Amino acid sequence: MIFVSLLLIGPSGLILAQERPPAGVEDPGVNPEATPTIDRLAAPPTVIPPTQADDGAQLFWLWCQPCHGDKGQGLTDEWREQYPEEDQNCWMAGCHGNLPYEGGFKLPKHVPAVIGGQSLARFQTMGEVFEYVHTRMPFEYPGALSEEEALAVTAYLARAHDKWDGTPLTKENVRQIRWQPLPTPTPAASLVENVMNASESEQSAMQSSILVIEGLGLLIVLLLLGGVVLWRRH
Repeated sequence: MIFVSLLLIGPSGLILAQERPPAGVEDPGVNPEATPTIDRLAAPPTVIPPTQADDGAQLFWLWCQPCHGDKGQGLTDEWREQYPEEDQNCWMAGCHGNLPYEGGFKLPKHVPAVIGGQSLARFQTMGEVFEYVHTRMPFEYPGALSEEEALAVTAYLARAHDKWDGTPLTKENVRQIRWQPLPTPTPAASLVENVMNASESEQSAMQSSILVIEGLGLLIVLLLLGGVVLWRRH
């Protein structure tokens, strides 16, 4: 087999010879069936042009992923194993132990998941998620994210939960998108709501109808009691 030799300048300044197969000839040193190793600590791939959620993915990797995991699974044992061995026991390290050195911070023993299942069930709307991210996160520097950055992270989390339709989130519309569906109202609750929202004339008519129904109900009860008394006398 004929190979093409390339002359390269090495780090030491020496000329190195490297052979590579000609075009169309498979390199015998490459296994096409080998599964490439994925670096889970690496930044997500760049998307051009990026959506708001794509920007949020980059911000999540930078600020949130170290603790919340590459898949939003939280600080699990499996996720900590992805870090260098000397950094895997977060709570024993000088930066996150009981007595962190200057510039460090004490890390909670439990860092919750933020993607998957009921991980964000405590929030009712995306607006609540945005406010929490904007004011309480990241844990070590609360409020460090700008409003635009917090909205991007919220869009990323919403997309991960299939709650985002691609419309850029703003301070106004983020509060209108529900994270949890509204509870199904009971008939009694619907009746009360209708009465509260009705005009004075409508409320008066409703109250009259309720009195008529209550009167009929009382009359039926009295007739039944009377029938029982007559039946016992016979």
